[in-house]
Amino acid sequence: MAGAGHRRRVARSSTLVIGDDPDLLPSVLRLCAVAGREVEVVALPAQGRAAWALADDVLVLASAVPGCVEAGLRRRDGVSVIATADDTVPWRAVLALGADAVVPLPGGEADLLDRLARPSAPAGSAAVVGVLPASGGAGASVLAAGLAVAAVRRGAAAVLVDADPDGCGADLLLGAEDVAGARWPQLADAGSGLAAETLRAALPSAHGVHVLAVDRSSADGVPAGAAAAVVACAASGFDLVVVDLPRGRPDILDALLPSCATVLLVCTDDVRGAAAASRQARRLAPSARAEVVVRTLPGASLDAAELPGWLGLPAAAEVAHDPRLLAALDRGEPPGAPRSRLGKVCDALVPRWL
Repeated sequence: MAGAGHRRRVARSSTLVIGDDPDLLPSVLRLCAVAGREVEVVALPAQGRAAWALADDVLVLASAVPGCVEAGLRRRDGVSVIATADDTVPWRAVLALGADAVVPLPGGEADLLDRLARPSAPAGSAAVVGVLPASGGAGASVLAAGLAVAAVRRGAAAVLVDADPDGCGADLLLGAEDVAGARWPQLADAGSGLAAETLRAALPSAHGVHVLAVDRSSADGVPAGAAAAVVACAASGFDLVVVDLPRGRPDILDALLPSCATVLLVCTDDVRGAAAASRQARRLAPSARAEVVVRTLPGASLDAAELPGWLGLPAAAEVAHDPRLLAALDRGEPPGAPRSRLGKVCDALVPRWL
């Protein structure tokens, strides 16, 4: 094996290791030896430019990740970040690098050996379900969160993507607002090279649902240019992707509607809700397979059952008004509890996409 101060030509079936963390490097080299890999170690990322494209695998120690980005090393397959339990993972840099995974040592030895021994299996593509409000207060964000919770209840891996920069935040709906992890600003530079496992490891989760939310402490919203690539990446790494779509951001809608296998247009059964839904239905007609979810309101003047036909769209579901829902959300309970009205609707809808 080559030491940190030596360089040699990268051979076939080789591994490039970048970094000189004394707590990680010996373990990484030992595991590479077990896997029968030839290894080149460079202490500084700039020293690895030539080998970066030639090595079969690249292992970047966590402390060297920002330096790799600064050195201009481009996205490639087969990159893993190795971190200790005490490391603060630089998620923005990890995502920019396009790493396949963050592997902890100790604890992740079997995972790392598996990565060195065989290529990753090709990923499939999950259904992407967009949830779009016809008007403010229609309950689309709550429905989106409820669908993700219901999918997890069925044993599926679900991610809730918050694409509405003007909303309350999907992480807040799930009680994950204080959970560490990547938000949209950290994904602003993400492209098609983003790895599903990296995205999954970076996102916070609550109640079993991974969530990509806006950052309420940042002025940056949802990067329309990166949104489609991030959703496509999520579809390759989860069983269901639920996207909370914005009603007043045409740039984000134009970017994400083509990714959606189904768009649920959520409207209320009053005159204002129906008028707003009519405008959205016309917008959706040319680009998305849309269905209507009607949320009934106490004393509303319209017949909820007739509203989808008036809009010219098929009916997906009707969600009855539940006066207990707001109190449950304020208590930090996730939307879509099994015996709730919303939960029963979500449990009925989710099997269509799994």
